[in-house]
Amino acid sequence: MKKLLTLVLTGAMLLSCAVSVFADDAAGLVLAEGSHLKVENGIVDMIDGAITVGELKANFAGAVDVAGKADDAAVCADDVVTAGGESAKAIIWGDASKDGKITLTDATRMLQSIAKWSVDISATAGDVDRNDKLTLADVSKLLQKLAKWDNISLGNVRMVFENKKLTAEAEDADIDLYFGSSMVKLANSNTKNTGMNSYKMKLAKNEVESCQFYLVSNVDKEGITAEISPFEYEFGGHTLEGELLREYYYHEALFNDLRSADHTNHVEDYFPEPLLPNDVDFELAAGKAQGFMMNVRSDEDAPAGMYKATLSIKDSDGKVIKAAAVYAYVWDFTLPETPYSASAFGLDARTIYGTLKMYDGDDMKTYSDYYEFLLDYKITPSEIPYDILDDRSDEYMNDPRVTSFRTMPELGGYAYTDFFGEGNIGAVGEINKNWDVEATEKKLVDTMAKVSSNPLWAYKSYFTIMDEPWDIDGYNRIKNVDDWMKGLLGDTDFNLMLCMAGNGVYSDAPFVDLCEFVKPYLDIWCPQSHAYTDYFNIATPGKQQWQIRQSYRIHGLYKDRLVNDLMDEGDRAWWYVCCSPEFPYPNYFKSYQGIGNRVLLWQQYMFDIEGILYWSTNADWDKINKRESEASDGQLLYWGELYGLKGPVASFRLTQIRDSFDDFDYLKMAEEAAGREAVDKILSTVTTASLEFTEDPNVMEAARDALAELIIDEQGK
Repeated sequence: MKKLLTLVLTGAMLLSCAVSVFADDAAGLVLAEGSHLKVENGIVDMIDGAITVGELKANFAGAVDVAGKADDAAVCADDVVTAGGESAKAIIWGDASKDGKITLTDATRMLQSIAKWSVDISATAGDVDRNDKLTLADVSKLLQKLAKWDNISLGNVRMVFENKKLTAEAEDADIDLYFGSSMVKLANSNTKNTGMNSYKMKLAKNEVESCQFYLVSNVDKEGITAEISPFEYEFGGHTLEGELLREYYYHEALFNDLRSADHTNHVEDYFPEPLLPNDVDFELAAGKAQGFMMNVRSDEDAPAGMYKATLSIKDSDGKVIKAAAVYAYVWDFTLPETPYSASAFGLDARTIYGTLKMYDGDDMKTYSDYYEFLLDYKITPSEIPYDILDDRSDEYMNDPRVTSFRTMPELGGYAYTDFFGEGNIGAVGEINKNWDVEATEKKLVDTMAKVSSNPLWAYKSYFTIMDEPWDIDGYNRIKNVDDWMKGLLGDTDFNLMLCMAGNGVYSDAPFVDLCEFVKPYLDIWCPQSHAYTDYFNIATPGKQQWQIRQSYRIHGLYKDRLVNDLMDEGDRAWWYVCCSPEFPYPNYFKSYQGIGNRVLLWQQYMFDIEGILYWSTNADWDKINKRESEASDGQLLYWGELYGLKGPVASFRLTQIRDSFDDFDYLKMAEEAAGREAVDKILSTVTTASLEFTEDPNVMEAARDALAELIIDEQGK
């Protein structure tokens, strides 16, 4: 809090510079524009924590004196602030001992005073609950603050979270309203109140954070609507926008104990998956929960501190029948426009236009809308809407939110077989077997000439030759294509990425595995996530083998070999998940609780991996996948038309993935601020290995809080 106020006051000082230059010292105790302090009843009020004289002076429009002290001295409770013949006492709430600090000494002095000892204290500063008397309740509140309890404000100078139930103007006793974590999927048959009558979301500037709320009615209800007001800043002058998304339920299996690796250990019920816009009224079925995902978005200019909004549930007549206060606390740091983690998530234009029966297309406008939708969730789709040689592509390649783009995607798959001899041509190759080779080669040269003209574009650009090679023919294709491209491009550098589902054998005598064979050709190493498992050293059920034992005996584990041997200077480490690995590994299946989706990027940070690839966001999106295993692999978006809507519909998992990218930002920013060792202590509470991670959302939330506090503390030094 001290550092928060320091920055707020510094900002106020800058805003008031012009005023201070011309201010009349005789004007008295006139506060500067933007100050949150109050001068009334003979005191300077609303000071939050310990403060220096210079920081206090910055709150006034003119010159002031503070007990004759220098600017770097601490302001003590009851210090007299004087200007233009006007004076008032500064109140540092909790500084009962009047030494400019808030410590256990103050609690001791307060107890002595309550016991009628003869001690010199500031009774006003000790009255931290502001009820005009010094009691044991004040001592208790001070001790809670010193112990860093949440939601404690000495002197009530700040807005604090209250888990208080509100009574609506036309309160409907048939309906229950309560809140919960954004990470927890609850079945609609689960109508047990969580005990959360309100909720406090915590977020950095330039971030979206979420929670859930639930409505349960004893009787059927129709024509119900839900609204969220703007989140108002505790000191006024700024608001944050909220958003409500209504959860749609499907019958599916949910695995609550992911690490058990037990496929039979699941619950079948109706769980939320698509998140629908809150633009129509809805029904409440008796005895069933209706959940909503609530989002709050902070901008870069949002002042740090607490914000408060009101959630209103209305009946068909527009009367408010349920209400709740909702809070958002904005940390005093800003997430970057460019996520620290790169990504490449498939978004298939053919699926979009084919499903919509827009066979002639619309010059990629619809695809662009979907592309933008994913960017808003911190996800970079694999392919930009336009060909790179199209000038319209420049905007996307320059966009700081875009972390990668697949270059000439038409070159992927098995199409290169036409150039490089016999082998399994495959469907894509059959379609393209009459390619104009000369035109293709010219386009490659022209494309890379453009891409390489801008270092940012060159870094974001990558090629994929084929997916998950399993045999010698596939391995050779990597070499042949790389040779072909280098022959055409000469000294022009390019990034070749390969997704590796396993590390097979190229040659037995001498032994050469896939990693060794492709080492001269790859620039971005992208194995499946279980490549980072210490599976030869553990007996964890469900572990999956990525490399064979012979490879392990010769080269050791992939994660060590990658750094020590495989990567050349400039190479990068990525990873991917798809239909594999399954339990007990984190992945993006809808049969997981949210933390099983979200923890993946905490592990990505742990293993020093730069980016993540996911093969598709809209595969089979016009159907609902109800399988227990591989549930909704490649399906993070839903087709809006299934629900009478137009455009993409987010999945429950998309919220988890967005938040995981924010978590990754927190981890990297904390490392930059305080060093890796400090971050690893926090990280270890969430995950320590591929198959060792928490499934408790409260633990992850506490780790996020610790990272945020670490960032803020280090920034204030």
